[in-house]
Amino acid sequence: MKLSLLPLLLAAPVLANEQGHVQLLESQVSVKINPPQTYSGYDESPIWEILEKEGWQAAQQAASSQNISDNLNGEISYQAALSQLNQAVESRNTPQARALLASNPQWSNCERIQWAWLDLQFETQSGYGPKAKQKLTALLQNCPQHALATTQKTLAWTQSRHGTDILARYRNSSGFDSNAYSKLTYQVNLNQLGKRRLSSQQTQQASQQISTIKDAKGAELLGWQYLRQKQPAKALSWFNQSINWSSQPSRKQIEGKILSLQRMGQTDDAEQLKSKWSKRYPALTKLNQSQGSPALAKACKNDPQSCLKLLDKLPSLTPQQQALAGWQWYKLDRPMTATRAFVKALKTLPKNDKDYTNTQYGYTLALNKAGFEQRAEYLAYNLPDPSQRMLYTKQREAKAILNAYELQDYAYVIDKTNQFEMNYGKDVGMAEIKGWAYYNQKQTTKAVETFRELADAYPHDETFSDALKTAECAQKKSYKHCW
Repeated sequence: MKLSLLPLLLAAPVLANEQGHVQLLESQVSVKINPPQTYSGYDESPIWEILEKEGWQAAQQAASSQNISDNLNGEISYQAALSQLNQAVESRNTPQARALLASNPQWSNCERIQWAWLDLQFETQSGYGPKAKQKLTALLQNCPQHALATTQKTLAWTQSRHGTDILARYRNSSGFDSNAYSKLTYQVNLNQLGKRRLSSQQTQQASQQISTIKDAKGAELLGWQYLRQKQPAKALSWFNQSINWSSQPSRKQIEGKILSLQRMGQTDDAEQLKSKWSKRYPALTKLNQSQGSPALAKACKNDPQSCLKLLDKLPSLTPQQQALAGWQWYKLDRPMTATRAFVKALKTLPKNDKDYTNTQYGYTLALNKAGFEQRAEYLAYNLPDPSQRMLYTKQREAKAILNAYELQDYAYVIDKTNQFEMNYGKDVGMAEIKGWAYYNQKQTTKAVETFRELADAYPHDETFSDALKTAECAQKKSYKHCW
């Protein structure tokens, strides 16, 4: 099978309050089913063709009145189970996926590579741990014809920080290809450029590769990387390279250059550049040194208290910064303070500004959290974005469930969490609350089932393993040997 690397899809860098991202890899590699065969004078070729083109259900129906071969019957059964496993893995239905894999170990092989891939993907969903590494290494060594696709998929299923280990395993595999390895290494380096701070060695390696192929997007990401490292002169050089290698400079390229100039103290040059490009990119007019501070961007992403301290040091706040403060107070569970910050932002933000709707949404959430449900309901009904209206409704229902749990209305909690999951899908927090509601209602069997599902999905989280142990002890009605 001939495989090809997908092109890079790189999004905006962290310094502009956007998460850098690289979509590295091919996620779908198809494997044809076995070729049609004949059986006992009956030509099965049409059914094999139906199986390949229309799927196992159509083939099963076509074969229902025929005495088909064991080979064809086995292939239909495999395709049916493969479809079920794929759905279970995609929906993170851990019990079903584990049961399918446990009952069909004979399919985790190179001939049934799609099954083996789903087995590996299922293992990575709970983290890139020893079992995942063991299964990856086994596939790379035993299935060299699929080594590249297996590596690509594993990189796509795991966090970027595991890229070095995964590539090292591919390098040592029997299916290693040096050209593909170089391309994958470059893509992983770019992915890391857009997400986290690299070591000087990693940055140097990336810069050499970017210079060799004259990659404009890579040069832009390297510029942001040097800004994170507080090296604005090097950042400016790479933003200039990125612009030179582009047919039309993007807003992010120009923004990076402006910020680099500001960090170097060349404010006049920065303002001239901003003036030159603001007609094409109006958002540049809102750009100032404080908004583009790497420390502020990082703090507001991960540390609300530090973010608010940095905002407090500024001489004045723009409407966008007022809204940013509102979101930080909301994260800290200070809804009244968040409400006041959102109100300040809404007073000066034009209604046609793209930030107005998001700020209004934040104000609505804060009002609801502060207990002003009627006012929040009215505002939520008038939100122009349907997805925000849905998210508000989801938050309101979650709050009602939490309130009911605090009031020890466990029957209500169980009923509403089931409805919540039907409307919005599985939610870890709601599942945990439902488990404790079952426990407090002395429905220990259901409590055990709920906590076991959570513990299986998150085996490294002691909260769920401890909850499961507590429920199991209650089910046995004996705590003597439990703790």
